[in-house]
Order: sequence, then C-alpha cells, then structure tokens
Amino acid sequence: MTAFVLGIVPLLAGATVFLVRWFVSPYPIYMQVQQKLDALADTKKEERAKAVHACFERSAAILKQHHRVLLPFHALSRAEGHRLESDKEVAEVCDLIQEAGYDHPFEGISRGYAPEKDWLPFLKYVKHAPNINPEEGKDYIDAANRWRDDHGYPLPPDDADFALLVEKTLLR
Repeated sequence: MTAFVLGIVPLLAGATVFLVRWFVSPYPIYMQVQQKLDALADTKKEERAKAVHACFERSAAILKQHHRVLLPFHALSRAEGHRLESDKEVAEVCDLIQEAGYDHPFEGISRGYAPEKDWLPFLKYVKHAPNINPEEGKDYIDAANRWRDDHGYPLPPDDADFALLVEKTLLR
C-alpha cells in the first residue's frame, strides 16, 4: 500500500500542476494580445482624431481667406472632406466649423436632401461626379437634389431652408 501511495501521490500532484498550467497559461497570453489590440485601437482613434482636426483646420483656413466668396460646404470640399472615413467624422468636422462661427456646411440641404447618414457618400459623389464643381457655385445644390431623387428620399414638406441656401449661394 505504501508503494501504491508513493507512486500515485506524485502522479496526481504532477497531473494537477499540468492541468492548472494548461488552463491558466493562456490567460497571460490573452492579456498580452489584448493589450496590443487596445494599443492599436488607441493609435487608430488618435489618427482619426488628427485627420478630423486637420480637415477642420484646412476648412477654417480656407473660410478665413475666402469667407465672402465661399460657403462652408465649398471649404469642406476643398479641404478634402471626402477623404474622411465615416459620416461621424464628417459630422465632427461640420460641428467644429459651426463652433468656429461659420454656418454649418450642410445647412439647408441636410434634411431630406442628404441626410446625416449620407454625408460622406454625398461628399464623395459631389467630388467625383462629372459636371459638378463642389468647390464653388451652386453645383452642389443641384447635386443634393439629384441625390435625393436617386436615393428615393421624399421631397421635404418645408423647402424654406433649401430655398434660403440657393439664395445665399446665388448672392455670393
């Protein structure tokens, strides 16, 4: 019996240590991988925040230089707003432009013509579509109307903002 106990106890102890290491050892590896993923995510967030701020800075500089001639949408287009990665980033730049004291770039066309969820695709459409110059004039207003038609959005009941925007654009 003593020989049996002397043989089984170390075997059970070794098996227990092996099982504990088997189940516990992936956890530190998981934590290391998680830390690296978190660092990458933080880097990506910082990079996107810098891109948003840079686009705003370019837009603000353009508006400051040509405020009487250009609308904020023109400045956003010239500042390459179409190169942002999401509608949320476009919205952040628009909010920063508005906080700086300028009109919102999508003022008058956002409701019903190019909803906020479509701002980035609309900027890309306006930038790359033939016969549209998004950097001056009223071409982007015509593009907003075409965008509404192409995407099946209903005509907004109150077009006062749209008419006001057309008037502002034509008067500049």
